[in-house]
Amino acid sequence: MANRKNILCVVGSRNQTTQLHEIAKFLEDDYNVYYSQLFGEGILYRAAAEIGFFDNTVLGRDSSFTRSSQEYIRMHNLNYDYRGTTKGITYDLALLSTDMIVPKSFKKIKTVWIQEGMIDPINKFAKLVNRLGLPPYTTASTALNGTTNIADLYFAMSQGYKEYFTTYGTDRNKILATGVPNFDHISSLKETTYPERDFVLVATSDIRELGGNDDRSHLIRKAVEIADGRKIIFKPHPNEKIRRVISEIYSLIPNATIITDPIIDTLIAHCDTLITQYSSCVYQGLVLGKTVYSYFPIEELESKKPIQNGGKSGVIISNIIREYIEYQGNKKDFISSSSVAQKYL
Repeated sequence: MANRKNILCVVGSRNQTTQLHEIAKFLEDDYNVYYSQLFGEGILYRAAAEIGFFDNTVLGRDSSFTRSSQEYIRMHNLNYDYRGTTKGITYDLALLSTDMIVPKSFKKIKTVWIQEGMIDPINKFAKLVNRLGLPPYTTASTALNGTTNIADLYFAMSQGYKEYFTTYGTDRNKILATGVPNFDHISSLKETTYPERDFVLVATSDIRELGGNDDRSHLIRKAVEIADGRKIIFKPHPNEKIRRVISEIYSLIPNATIITDPIIDTLIAHCDTLITQYSSCVYQGLVLGKTVYSYFPIEELESKKPIQNGGKSGVIISNIIREYIEYQGNKKDFISSSSVAQKYL
């Protein structure tokens, strides 16, 4: 154990944690793997943290994202090393779910970024932040996640997202379109069971909790219009203020069905129509051939649909990481020298 190389998985939400774990489990036999909640360094980060800027994000020490991630880490008895400093370990490689906040100390080691899910829409403010070179997290969204070009390797869920990351700053020659574990075997959801069929599923987003504006009444009324008499099931985002959501829905649909348990995948598999705002689950609906509504243009979503490889992304990504952590040459030459990585350019 002592002579093995060390990998730090920097996690945020539960989805980010489960995805990095899905990749890391293929590396655990040969490397020491540890986990840390996302953290930042520097004056700007500390100032933003002090005023509560991160309280509803994966950086918040007691946010719903963080609590859920920590619960998963405890449940699976994963090695935890907050900020990579509590164990006295020197790390060789870091796995990242975001490149919007990357500790300066990581410049000394190898870094790999893995796309977790949907990227927030790029609005005028995010474009300005990108153009001025301001810290990406100041957008208060994930719009610039994957675009900073900081990591050595980038793993994207699709060629469409590779184009997006390239457009806003990351070198296309370091982006590999492999698919990602969270979304690479969506057809398997057909094997799940649920007592109802042909309903309309409304998956709401945590837009307000992240500082945005959301006309929730309009969304609910639109859902009623689309349903046209069919049953509607509402599934709030885990980060939303649930009591508020329930009150809003019942005020317009007194007999509405609201499900707060985390079974969104099963619901999508058995619904007829999926209504979303800004949610990665829209891709599951598209791949499964559901009628889909989204705040994103459907054409754009189609171009970014995740690669389906039967659940092999974890193995594919871990094999490339294994090769990279052992690579002795110049970081910039790795992909061109790797026959495995070349397949996914």
